[in-house]
Amino acid sequence: MKYLHEITTEFLNEGVEYSVGTSDGKVFNNLVYKGSKNFGGKNMMCFENLNKSQITINPSYNSFTIEEQGQFPMPEDLNNQKTKETLDNG
Repeated sequence: MKYLHEITTEFLNEGVEYSVGTSDGKVFNNLVYKGSKNFGGKNMMCFENLNKSQITINPSYNSFTIEEQGQFPMPEDLNNQKTKETLDNG
């Protein structure tokens, strides 16, 4: 069984910019995903905004995460030959 933090962080790419919504209705735009860290026994998602301020979000309070427009991983970022071939062939 996978926990929510494993599912959430599995789909985020470090260095990519996201908009993140929390369960209380707050939306953070233009956050760069920096990875995850363990805090109080929980894996937390770590982001940084354009002013270099750090924002740490508990995945259980995360309601959505959307990749910002134009921030798509390049084939070389994916390290997967099959994916590279699929992208190259359209």
